[in-house]
Amino acid sequence: MPASVNRSTSGTVGPIVRSTVRLDWSQFEGVAALRCTAGVAIVLLVGLLLKQPLVSAFGAIGALSVGFGSFQGAYRSRAAVMVFASIGMALSVFAGSVAGWSDSASVVVATMAAFTCGISVALGPSASFVGLQSGVAAIIATGFPSDLTGAAVRGALVLGGGLVQTLLVVMIWPLRRFPAERAALAAAYRSVAAYAAQIASVEASAPEPHTFAATSSPLMDPQPFARPGDVLVFQALLDEAERIRASLAGLAMRHHRLGTGGECAEDLPRLAGRALGEIAAALEDGREPREDRPIWTPIDECVARVPPSAAVDGLLGQIRAAWRTAGVLTGDASQPPPPGRHTALRRRPPVRDALTTLRANLTPGATAFRHALRLAVTIGIGTAIYRFFHLSRGYWIPMTALLVLRPEFHDTFTRGLARIAGTIAGAGVATLIVHIYSPGHGALTLLVLVFAFGCFALFRINYALYAVCLTAYVVFILMLSGVGEMTAAKLRDLYTIEGGALALLIYAVWPTWAASSARASLAAMFDLQGAYVSALLMAYADPGQRDLRRLARLRSEARLARSNTEAVIERMLSEPSRRMAMSPRVAMGLLAALRRHALAALALHAGLERGSPAPVAGLSTLADQIVASLSALAAAVRTGSAPPPLPPLRQTQAALDETAGSIVGEETDLMVDSIKTMAELLS
Repeated sequence: MPASVNRSTSGTVGPIVRSTVRLDWSQFEGVAALRCTAGVAIVLLVGLLLKQPLVSAFGAIGALSVGFGSFQGAYRSRAAVMVFASIGMALSVFAGSVAGWSDSASVVVATMAAFTCGISVALGPSASFVGLQSGVAAIIATGFPSDLTGAAVRGALVLGGGLVQTLLVVMIWPLRRFPAERAALAAAYRSVAAYAAQIASVEASAPEPHTFAATSSPLMDPQPFARPGDVLVFQALLDEAERIRASLAGLAMRHHRLGTGGECAEDLPRLAGRALGEIAAALEDGREPREDRPIWTPIDECVARVPPSAAVDGLLGQIRAAWRTAGVLTGDASQPPPPGRHTALRRRPPVRDALTTLRANLTPGATAFRHALRLAVTIGIGTAIYRFFHLSRGYWIPMTALLVLRPEFHDTFTRGLARIAGTIAGAGVATLIVHIYSPGHGALTLLVLVFAFGCFALFRINYALYAVCLTAYVVFILMLSGVGEMTAAKLRDLYTIEGGALALLIYAVWPTWAASSARASLAAMFDLQGAYVSALLMAYADPGQRDLRRLARLRSEARLARSNTEAVIERMLSEPSRRMAMSPRVAMGLLAALRRHALAALALHAGLERGSPAPVAGLSTLADQIVASLSALAAAVRTGSAPPPLPPLRQTQAALDETAGSIVGEETDLMVDSIKTMAELLS
């Protein structure tokens, strides 16, 4: 469970301030930032050689904005995001430049761009990125009106700058050793390593769901220049990580049985975690796993001292397999990847999928629609203020509002504070540099690139620091283009404060609370967990129905629902207490009980993967009762009412045939106990 879900709610100001000042240096990506900065440098150089400041300015706008798209997706999906962002920004710059001659047209274009930006959040982070960049481009362009020819040239320059960045990303694919796959798999193995390390010291619960929920199959977006065997190796490593995760859950359930092994009972999970951590490090570094300190000898010694356990043997076999597989993708030509063919996973056509999702969200009850409408109204007001009052550089008001206003309360106020503070600090830094050094043309170019690098390197680390670099970048790119931007420094600070305040004010008047979706998210989690557990128990009741592929899919769906729900509850707990859909104690209690339920399910899943069990009489009845109970709990959560009397779960579980064995008996006992706990909480 997230740390913020474990803590009691102590107000809303503290979490917002902590998020604003928090620095996450693990997100630093210096190489990627250098690559993106090179894209900006190329278009600047072209503009300098042609002696065309317009090429430098608008080409750099496209290169900078689209460069952030290189942090989205893996391969084809990443390139697609960047191309769509380039096209969207080019069209937006054209429309905004033409509309800039008319106050009314500027308001209409900015409002439409804002609504499109808002509704795009329903399509996921990639579409949201494209929508945001296009909206910002449209708003800025309204401040620099142009005729049709000039607008088309500007759009073409922005498109060109974006395509340069895309080309740089595509060009390095054949040269790099699968950084996207290595980073994703290393995160997955670090997640299970951390879980293994704490098995002996904390109360048994399921592994955190977020890392694996965010890790997609390498077959979804394979490296275009990879050999088929390379992709198969990464898929094998991900599959093995899933099996290890389930086996660790089984070990957590049976760890008490290792007690007769003395210290080894405590050390074995920790040693397994060390092995998994070394696999993660090897994947990150592109090398074979190694033992700088002994790993496998202490593990073997511990195994000899603890009671025999199929769970331990299966887990260590899986870790050994992952250890060997992780060493295949090294630079050693004597270890070629295994032969084979991979077929990309079939998916619905993305356009049809997107249209279906948009239609579902174009209703007043949809969160994305309410956010889009609120965003359109806010940007419309901000644009009208700056246009009808003829405010020079006034486009900073709606642009800041667009960047600040988010669907969630916590994100909006965190982004608002960071944006205002960062812009003021960035303007101060730029003013100080100009006052002390009076930079010439060459120095301005260097400053543009330095702060562009800062934007790319820091935007995931801290938004306020990113805003500092972005503000200084804008100042120097406009100075390089011949615009006397330093004369408007105070106005820019003022308009940034006004735009941020406008976004925060409208959100306060017209909020969207995470609490409004908390109950629906919890209910969906119960339903998907019920479907997964039903399939698991039926596989034990009738081994002929065992379908490991279907079970893996149901497990992924249930895990994603749990990850999303924990995120929703975390956001709800950062909101004012009067807005909460349920008490923090009930919300945290439900998540904790569901984690115990998920732990039992994972242990059962690990048992199925070790082999086909004997049929368990009476288990199908228990499966039906568990599904009915989870459905009743889901209905109670949706309506905010107490659940009805549940089926006789305890009696049915106690009456299971003796052939059930310890695995099914212990796991179903934990499932029944967690359901009883959830029912008591909701009562």
